[in-house]
Amino acid sequence: MDTFKITFLPENITLEAEAGERIIDVASKGKIHINASCGGEGVCGRCVVELKEGQLQASPGLYLSDEDFQKGIRLACRSKVEGPATIFIPVDSRADASFFKKAAQAEESYEVEKLDPMVTRLEISVAPPSPTDNQSDLERISVALKAKDVSDNDIELSALKRLPKAARDGDFKLWISVFDELPLHDPTRIPHKRILSFDPFSDGPLHYALAVDVGTTSVWARLINLQTGEALPSVGDLNAQIAHGEDVISRIVFAGRQDGLKRLQNRVVDTINGLLERYEHNYPNYRDRTYLMTVAGNTTMSHLLLGVEPKYIRLTPYVPAASSWPSLKAASLGLQLKPQTVLKVFPSVSSYVGGDIVSGVLASGFYQSSELTLFIDVGTNGEIVIGNKDWMTCAACSAGPAFEGGGVRCGMRAAPGAIENFLYEPETKKHYLGVIGGVSPAGLCGSGLINVAAELFRGGVINKQGRFVEGSSPLIRQGEDGWEYLLSPHAQNSVDHDVVLTEIDMENLIRAKGAMFSGYQTLVESVGLEMKNLERVIIAGGFGRSLNIENAITLGLLPFLPVERFTYIGNSSLTGASMAALSGSVWRKAFEIKQSMTNFELSETPGYMDKYIASLFIPHTDASLFSA
Repeated sequence: MDTFKITFLPENITLEAEAGERIIDVASKGKIHINASCGGEGVCGRCVVELKEGQLQASPGLYLSDEDFQKGIRLACRSKVEGPATIFIPVDSRADASFFKKAAQAEESYEVEKLDPMVTRLEISVAPPSPTDNQSDLERISVALKAKDVSDNDIELSALKRLPKAARDGDFKLWISVFDELPLHDPTRIPHKRILSFDPFSDGPLHYALAVDVGTTSVWARLINLQTGEALPSVGDLNAQIAHGEDVISRIVFAGRQDGLKRLQNRVVDTINGLLERYEHNYPNYRDRTYLMTVAGNTTMSHLLLGVEPKYIRLTPYVPAASSWPSLKAASLGLQLKPQTVLKVFPSVSSYVGGDIVSGVLASGFYQSSELTLFIDVGTNGEIVIGNKDWMTCAACSAGPAFEGGGVRCGMRAAPGAIENFLYEPETKKHYLGVIGGVSPAGLCGSGLINVAAELFRGGVINKQGRFVEGSSPLIRQGEDGWEYLLSPHAQNSVDHDVVLTEIDMENLIRAKGAMFSGYQTLVESVGLEMKNLERVIIAGGFGRSLNIENAITLGLLPFLPVERFTYIGNSSLTGASMAALSGSVWRKAFEIKQSMTNFELSETPGYMDKYIASLFIPHTDASLFSA
């Protein structure tokens, strides 16, 4: 088959592509991310690119006008290679990963009661062989192993292969890496010890583990010293699966295509391997001393990482292939670690309440408290847990992509150019923008959407139905999708169009916040309580980092409670995975948390839909829920 060179701008990266290959797939091979919330199905119209030179096999379709098509505008998912071409990716089609490259994620503080990692390094010393003592190396060390309560009955072949050289390099003084294997469905039982590796004592005692949070949008990793508990700065990147859909449902659909599941697995493995490479500069030998990786992710992400069929997660009665995973070898997935490195994946509760939430609850510690707590992770699939040390209930809300900038006319992720803060002056009818990175506006991120909507609601520009009030502002106008509010004109932007908030955007926001609030309400009332009984609200995940609590309450996204009851704990999924890497007893606690949660399928819970409909106003049809 003919191959051609395709150049992508502004990266100026040139890739080889076969005739007939889709541009979105070509870009993905070069780790160039193009927004495609539908997973390349051609139904979202977000993957707009501009053909600068050459020719592509394409047609205008539903989302492009003939005028735009004549200017070279194309959809990357509907354009196929026909010859050499140069393609420009505009700002608002770009999945910006610069946030991940600039600095490590802010580190959340955490601690464990004691360091008792699932992989430990034991020291043994034996007499070297002699003409009168020529027993085998393994027999020679077996007595010393038994003294450490370790049997030589379960030993990795790769470890046995290392033994002769390691023993002699260390003059028969050795480090032995031992893994405490916990029974899959009963982690409270005494662990079974397995020998992973022999290393010469001269190598030093340093031992590492890796904690990883596999999110739908991003992946974060943290390298941890198992001797001291010290956590090194975490590193992150966009999940490369994003080229095949921005939410779990589109990725499950993509996984059903020919080779789709394998491609998705390869994407996330490549993403993690890229993060591992970023530790090489400062810690060049860490992979040789890393024997454990703990991973937390939602149920779908866990399936895709392991290459397990996720199809039935989205089909009633919503059954995952597994909710607890056996110990695996990281290298068997293609992760660039030692063959002996053990991979432990957090257990899930249900199809839509995953290991990331179990890890988050673990990190928050609220399962040990008597306070009635609401734990939320707001996103496309918002997860909710309510309870305390005596009981916990949980559910997932299909909030949609609005909180991550999806389904919004000028929506984008929280990246440089995103409007994040907004102040409106009713007296002057002027507004002021806060833009991430201090650059020209390019769009509106999820937290920015909430801040804009709340300010305009308080200023009388938006009514309780989310409609613009006629005559309330000179910036309200008729747009191509109906009434809209002008946030920033074309001339002041880094994109070639005005940045606006539309009434359709408001509809999407109200549906999203309604799904979340009615979820809290359903869970609280299912145990005979009311929202006012909540003593603490914990907000986790990237979205909460810049969330204005008062604005979220104004819109009805968060319950009407004193602001001091709200706490933001950052990437609790990564924090919980880090704690489990440091402590086998913490890992056991994760299973106890999973087993103690009662899951509600909201769509099948009586009264949920009535509560949802009632929440489709700002803040709610029941004014008593948002008043003292």
